[in-house]
Amino acid sequence: MTIDTHLPQKFPFSIENAFTDRLEGGNPAAIVCLPSLTTLPDATLQTIALNFNQPITVFITPLEHCESTVGPSASGTTMTTTKVGFGIRWFTPEIEVPLCGHGTLAAAAALFRGADGASAEDLTEIRFEATSGKFLVARKVEEDRIEIELDSETSEELSAEEDIELRGVLAKALGKNVPVRYTGCGAGHLKDYALIEVDTLELKNIKVNTDAFLESAFEVHVVVAPSSIPGVTFESRMFSPSSGVAEDPVCGTAHTLSTPYWIVAKNISGSGVLLARQVSARGGELRILSDAGERKIKLVGQVGSVCRGELYI
Repeated sequence: MTIDTHLPQKFPFSIENAFTDRLEGGNPAAIVCLPSLTTLPDATLQTIALNFNQPITVFITPLEHCESTVGPSASGTTMTTTKVGFGIRWFTPEIEVPLCGHGTLAAAAALFRGADGASAEDLTEIRFEATSGKFLVARKVEEDRIEIELDSETSEELSAEEDIELRGVLAKALGKNVPVRYTGCGAGHLKDYALIEVDTLELKNIKVNTDAFLESAFEVHVVVAPSSIPGVTFESRMFSPSSGVAEDPVCGTAHTLSTPYWIVAKNISGSGVLLARQVSARGGELRILSDAGERKIKLVGQVGSVCRGELYI
């Protein structure tokens, strides 16, 4: 009998829409479960991301540590809660990126639903470890919502020369008639992020020439504006054509920069809960818990599951 030595490897995957409960909304992410983040070469991971052609493809693998605790539930009954660890990497169709908020939220949702084949009934918290050594935590906070915690960053106003250069790009991208109130950039790990506030209630309806952002010195461009919707603190759009994402439907990481800026710029007092909308064509809603003292942002959102399957390599 001849044994076929060329049988493909099979890996479970799912596609999830982050920050929405609608099929046509939120930010899609492909989630692939691997035995190890080194199971496949980096070039193959990039090819997989290209084939999925989602804004982000997330590769996750279980780590050894697992913690379970037994205690009372809200109803007074005894329940077991489990915390587990997973390695994580994020790829756009063109490059690997060091961090992706919506991809992390989507990966947590997939795992809470048992995407890796393990029982997820008691799973309440997931600790993700990036290859950089950075840790991110995701928690179930409500029946249909998940919270992820990310480091926040301050923005720094651009120099006069940088401001003139970026405004030239913005005139081509957004149009000359869109008033620009502020141009800045992120600090620390968001130094490649430009932050722009525009004075319009029509951010959603602006027809954007995303190719114009290729002329910018920044990789990511976060555009924020006030909202006319009661209860919504601010709206945003995000553009990063140089990384293969012309416009990101809903970007979690962008809100770790835009939220602290908006709180200071609009003199919003103390720590609290904000509601933000990303007004891309797909759109999404984020509940944001900000703690300036801890320099942390907690993003809470829904995640809609689109499909599950097996990837053959």
